[in-house]
Amino acid sequence: MKLKNENELILKQWVRVFFLILLVAMIAISIWLMVSSVSKNSTREELYTYSYNGNLDYKVYLKENSFFNTPYLGMNKQYISSLIDHITVDTSYTLQSSKELDYTYTYQIIANLKGSYQSGEEKAVELWSKDYTLAPSETKNGTGNKFTINKSIDIDYNEYNRIMTEFRDAFGLSIDAGVDVELKVTVTGKETGTEEQTLNETKSFVLNIPLLSQTTQITPDYINSGREIVYAPENSSSDVNIPKLVMGIALFLLSIFLLKILWTSLIRITKKSEYVIELNKILKEYADIIAESSNLPDLGQYDVVNIKHFHDLVDIEEELRAPILYNEIVEDYESWFIIVRDKTAYKYVLRQSDLIRFNK
Repeated sequence: MKLKNENELILKQWVRVFFLILLVAMIAISIWLMVSSVSKNSTREELYTYSYNGNLDYKVYLKENSFFNTPYLGMNKQYISSLIDHITVDTSYTLQSSKELDYTYTYQIIANLKGSYQSGEEKAVELWSKDYTLAPSETKNGTGNKFTINKSIDIDYNEYNRIMTEFRDAFGLSIDAGVDVELKVTVTGKETGTEEQTLNETKSFVLNIPLLSQTTQITPDYINSGREIVYAPENSSSDVNIPKLVMGIALFLLSIFLLKILWTSLIRITKKSEYVIELNKILKEYADIIAESSNLPDLGQYDVVNIKHFHDLVDIEEELRAPILYNEIVEDYESWFIIVRDKTAYKYVLRQSDLIRFNK
């Protein structure tokens, strides 16, 4: 008895699955084409450049002594702390622009006195600090492409040393002490003749001066110069590649259309294969009691008993010893199995729609 070709149906299903994957890839490519067809352009116009230079030059003035013949010592030396009378710091800051600016600058000079304590290998912890104003905050306005700040101040080294000595002795602690001299400059400005402020900068220049030590070495803690570029606010625009966009839309619509067709076909073939598998199972297992016929008897002449399950029809066959006649009424969809005895016909119908409903 000829069985249905299951392999052919499975092959068709996998072919459709392959094309389904291909169509999904086409959809992804079409989306990429549409997205990439729109490009954003960002432009930043250079307005002007400016450079700055800041320095803290100092001289260490000495008490009267029989060892040094000069009243002061210059920078970058090791100084005997007990010989220091005071320290003079000459602060300077210059800003120069490639274009004329309307500017405002504010500067101040402060001394930050501080003491810290370190136990073993632990990180030093600040115990106390206090700020002293050396030059009060000063604000100036101007127009031009360059301005300079110059200010000279004296650092009373011995007074700061005395304060930290009293602090140390009051608490009986071995502390690290120092005073930081800081020049802080804030500049705002705009191009002359414009309204939008484009310059806003704050710079700090610091000298670290140790205290409570037999010798003193002053160290700068700043970057003394730099150059900056000022840009106009960023402008964004979008360009659309029309051919690329049209291609992406067309490919997307085509993919969706084909996907719908293929999806329907795939589901249909899959459902038919369930019917074929069940039919082949019956024909193979009961081949010795099933006779395939090209036509069926006219059931109008018989009392028809509809059988719900095929195994019940098998039981009837064993009892009546009559063959089961088989005929596929609708290809790949419906088959009839009939036993005829006297005036009675026992009929079992295998139908694709019944399998779908059963599986659900």
